[in-house]
Amino acid sequence: MATRTTAGDRRTQTRAKGSTGRGRTASGLSVIEGSPGFSAAVDDALRSVSEPVRESFLRGVGENDDLDAALWGPGPTPTQRKEAALENLRRQFTARHAVVGHSLTRAEAAELLEVSEQAVLDRIKSGDLLGLKKGREWRLPLWQFNAGCAHGFVPGLARLRDEFPGGLVSLTEWVTAPNVDLDGATPAQALAGDRVDEVIAVAAIATSAAW
Repeated sequence: MATRTTAGDRRTQTRAKGSTGRGRTASGLSVIEGSPGFSAAVDDALRSVSEPVRESFLRGVGENDDLDAALWGPGPTPTQRKEAALENLRRQFTARHAVVGHSLTRAEAAELLEVSEQAVLDRIKSGDLLGLKKGREWRLPLWQFNAGCAHGFVPGLARLRDEFPGGLVSLTEWVTAPNVDLDGATPAQALAGDRVDEVIAVAAIATSAAW
């Protein structure tokens, strides 16, 4: 049985094709990153109402997320937006400082692994070790080093780096926290136990949730 496409459906499909930066649900609602369940619930609600009601709601939300003040109240001022962005940056830099503070220099990593500093750099470039720059110097988070592993560091880091949706700071927070999908072990502990495929699978779930 053919499905009739209404003008409203065509308009919402056009919105979905033309949007950038965020996904769109079938009803034309912008999907908020990190809240797929909420977006799906609102999308289901919009599907159940008449086209005029749905179109009115979408116009109220607006293509640029400018909410109708009469419906939603006044939006944040430019100053409030800047303060919120600055606070978010502060949190990110605080997390970065914490990671750097619990990291090894290249020389320290070389001494620990009994290899040359060049060998450490080669492993950073290949992804076998993970590092971030502090000025011109590399810092290698401590969690990846493990005396019980064959090479002195956990396996699978290159695969994990490619799979995980965030950078090394957010990866460090994720990999050092107990994970219910790994039976309560941290991803770092699971990697050290040679459970690389399991960790990659869990990271893939995090990737799909992020998008």
